[in-house]
Amino acid sequence: MSPKWADGLDAQQRHAVAHPVGPIIVLAGAGSGKTRVLTHRIAFLLDQGVSPAHILALTFTNKAADTMRERLRSLVGPIAESVSMGTFHSLFARWLRRELTGQPVAHNFVIYDEEDSRAVLRNLLRETGGDPREAPRIRSLISRWKNEGLSWEDLNPRLPLERWAAQLFPKYQARLRAANALDFDDLLLETERLFLREPAVLQRYQTQIQHILVDEYQDTNPLQYRILRLLASKHRSLFVVGDDAQSIYRFRGADIRNFRYMERDFAPVTLLRLERNYRSTPQILNSANALLHHSRELYSKKLYTHNPDGPKPFVYEASLTSREEALFTVQKIREELLRYHLNYGDFAILYRINAYARVFEEELLAARIPYRLVGGLSFYQLEEVKHFLAFLRFIVNPADDQAILRISQVLGEKIGETTLHRLQEVASEVQEPIWTSWEKALFTLREPQRKAVQQFFQRLARLRQEVIDLPLGELVEKVLEYSQLRLYYAQDTRAAERQANLEELVSAAQEYVRSAGEAATLQNFLERIALLGPAEDVKSRPQNAVWLSTVHGVKGMEFHTVFIVGAVEGLFPLTHAWEEGEAALEEERRIFYVALTRARRHLYVTYPQYLLRSGVQQPTTPSPFLAEAQLIGAPRGPKRFLSPSKPIPPLSPAPSPALIEASPPEAIQPGCLVEHSHYGKGTVVGREENGAAGVVQIHFERVGLKKLDLRYARLRLLSEA
Repeated sequence: MSPKWADGLDAQQRHAVAHPVGPIIVLAGAGSGKTRVLTHRIAFLLDQGVSPAHILALTFTNKAADTMRERLRSLVGPIAESVSMGTFHSLFARWLRRELTGQPVAHNFVIYDEEDSRAVLRNLLRETGGDPREAPRIRSLISRWKNEGLSWEDLNPRLPLERWAAQLFPKYQARLRAANALDFDDLLLETERLFLREPAVLQRYQTQIQHILVDEYQDTNPLQYRILRLLASKHRSLFVVGDDAQSIYRFRGADIRNFRYMERDFAPVTLLRLERNYRSTPQILNSANALLHHSRELYSKKLYTHNPDGPKPFVYEASLTSREEALFTVQKIREELLRYHLNYGDFAILYRINAYARVFEEELLAARIPYRLVGGLSFYQLEEVKHFLAFLRFIVNPADDQAILRISQVLGEKIGETTLHRLQEVASEVQEPIWTSWEKALFTLREPQRKAVQQFFQRLARLRQEVIDLPLGELVEKVLEYSQLRLYYAQDTRAAERQANLEELVSAAQEYVRSAGEAATLQNFLERIALLGPAEDVKSRPQNAVWLSTVHGVKGMEFHTVFIVGAVEGLFPLTHAWEEGEAALEEERRIFYVALTRARRHLYVTYPQYLLRSGVQQPTTPSPFLAEAQLIGAPRGPKRFLSPSKPIPPLSPAPSPALIEASPPEAIQPGCLVEHSHYGKGTVVGREENGAAGVVQIHFERVGLKKLDLRYARLRLLSEA
């Protein structure tokens, strides 16, 4: 009879679980049962007579720790409660409370969350003449430095924001110490400092903790690795489970080099592989393996499965924009719901950046398909989008106090919270909106604040006067330029994504102009967006809903059917990956791998031939990852997107889709000679009355047979049948 710890394990899993004690890296491929291996390894150690008090299991989320403990309890019973198990932060906080006696804080310290930390920084910025609105970005920089183990003395800041953050760093730490507080990053940093400062304390923990197990090792940062190295240096029983191919949190400080560092510092290290996948079909895994073959820094591994064959991954090239991608996705969801008796929750639509979700949200709403937006925010609820909308709302209605208060966060450089509060007080006293009462508040302000308020409202007045009579498309572009939102987010840690979201709102307005015609006013556009609000409230959506998410948002999850959308250069991979170098491009490839391996049975990868950027249709190039994953042949075309200010020229000899004058859909009949902006000239060979305008089959001279929806194809009739 096999021991309890061996129940349900395959050969590779059993080999890993029962391997002799020592430094071990378990490379657990996607869907290979890594949590099972980690849990059964603990059960194995207990079965070998190891005391639960000598075992430490570290995870990244409380949910993962709870799941692991529950599984362990089913294997070994109540003794599972005696194993130290939890997140890095929770366990280290417990140790610090036990050990600290006043340096740098007392044992009864409080823990500041993100908002607490930002509040401290906002106050410091006010006191030092800075802009309190910079607090989130400065907090992000300080967090990064702490997780790299750097103090302010170690820094060599170059950018203005970095220099400002470096000046505030010691002041910020002093404020925390005065409040007997640690932030989340301090929980790691002070644990390392405690061990280095007090060798006797380190030795005590090294003696107590004889076996360390780490989940999701690929997500560890340099500071976490250094603490692990200190703790495990005596007994050398360090068992880490992770997948270097799923290391996708570099922006949070995760360092894929921690695998190599462990091999160096604990040599010799045993390297074991879990390659049997329990999730996906062979066809999906073939694409995933082909993609990883192009990586230069990953350990070699090849996923396989005993699952039955499934359909080949399907690549869909939308003949025009992402709107057609969204329509295709909705159609496939409807088909599979009926054909395979699925639930909405069996589907996931994955993209690289949040901005790409907009048209999919709109088409799912139009089709009355329930969905949940992972992360809880609709595109229209993102901070930068709400800032942009505030400018537009003000133009329509200057009496919108909330719009003015939000705009002040961007343009009111020297208007502090106290001044804003006074403006609101006066408006309330005279029972008028801020727009008409601000001058009444001037006499209550000091000269610097008075001048700042005057300049702010004069700028708003000029903006409104200059744009109010412009057509919607031109108006939105002008407001984005005037708002200085691009500059405001230029040094943000998520600058590229925020800039893309701002441009996406311009594209939404341009698209609305084409669809609404004469009704495309700013007021109607804003009303349309406002009416989307209730349906986009995550809390109000049913659990049985299609998942809309960035790839990061569904890591660790799986779905029957996955749509990877927007698979073009500039979006997937992001443009900055080409600029930052090989490490960034390698991570983009890993993100695509994570997306591929979320699918159990059906996988669709879609991309548009054009993207609307700043009102200009720009031709796209399929993501190079499609060719690497053997989904399509080698892509052709421009290497990557140029900046919106330098649009890619149209493909010769076809005219730009922004310039082509489309013929009425009813005029496009079999036998007609037509011209398409991308495919060139072709002959209509068939037509189906399917949809609002019909669907036609056209044989193009250059690319062969294509099937196009007349609502979006923008065909120009050259000769009638």
